[in-house]
Amino acid sequence: MNRGWTKMAVWKCEACGETKEGRCKPQKCPKCEAKGQFVKAEEK
Repeated sequence: MNRGWTKMAVWKCEACGETKEGRCKPQKCPKCEAKGQFVKAEEK
């Protein structure tokens, strides 16, 4: 059982390729500031 553990996803910005790890989809890219460009790359 994985009590206390949450799955983290890797999100990739389609505009610049920046990746960010987190449970929720980022609203804005921290590198290029594109909005709504993140897609799920993989799960960790």
